[in-house]
Amino acid sequence: MSPDSLPALAAGTASGILAAFLQSCSYLVSARYVRLSGREPWTLVPPSYLLMTPAALVLATAVAPFADGPLPLAEVLKPAALATAFCLAANICMFRLLKSVDASIASPMLGLKVPMLAALYTFGLGRPCTAAQWIAVALVLAATAALTAAGSRMSRTSWCWTLATCAVFCVADWFIAETISVSATAFPSFGPRALFALASIYIVSGVVAAVFLPFCPPMPHGGWMRWAVPYAAVWFSGMAAFYACFALCGIVLGNIVQNTRGLISVALGWAVARAGRTEIEARVTPAVFFRRIAAAILLLAAIALYALGVP
Repeated sequence: MSPDSLPALAAGTASGILAAFLQSCSYLVSARYVRLSGREPWTLVPPSYLLMTPAALVLATAVAPFADGPLPLAEVLKPAALATAFCLAANICMFRLLKSVDASIASPMLGLKVPMLAALYTFGLGRPCTAAQWIAVALVLAATAALTAAGSRMSRTSWCWTLATCAVFCVADWFIAETISVSATAFPSFGPRALFALASIYIVSGVVAAVFLPFCPPMPHGGWMRWAVPYAAVWFSGMAAFYACFALCGIVLGNIVQNTRGLISVALGWAVARAGRTEIEARVTPAVFFRRIAAAILLLAAIALYALGVP
């Protein structure tokens, strides 16, 4: 590694850890909404995604001068719309999961995307995984078993929402990659390309949110500031940091660093419960906490092994 790349790598790693922290916070914020507001989980989506639109427009404006040609607005629309559809669906599934499962469990469980991706690439696309990747899949399953054993038993419904969340996020990731790829016609440099794709997806998300907002039960007095604004702020900031991480240190390392969110979520859950907010996170014994930490570390190691095992 050249000395010139070290500052970018350090900045990218810091961005990835920040993204992981903000995503972990977003799970707590959304768990607070679905458990305390008395409203259906999906009703957080239209108002919060509408609030993200101005930030996405600012980001698109900031990135546009880095284009080497006309912005590929027509070309990017289809993959951005599909990415939007699956991202929104994945978030709705996640919100529903958080109604019955603590964020400190739900966040690490997103590591189940790894076995799903392995199955998709091997059996769906005919691109077999390496031996290292299959070992990673086995480690993910072992870590998931350890994680679910460290606490209350998950119901069948909760398992269904967990698997649905992971599956829909997998498809969303696919179309996000397509959006980034299409943006290459105007942005040869990966960093501006990724940020333009992010802005495009969240502008489309804002349009969809505006369409559905009239069908959403009105927020109660003060609900926008109490529920929608905090979620929109932490989620979009987390996404911006996540894509900045990709731009600075690459997709493989970026995915590894960003998946520290499972470990961070376990620690945040412990802190929230210790602060007395047991309506959001259940208090657990130190033994259960350390078992969850060990399982989250094993999941992170498995995800790193899977990412590094790409041929």
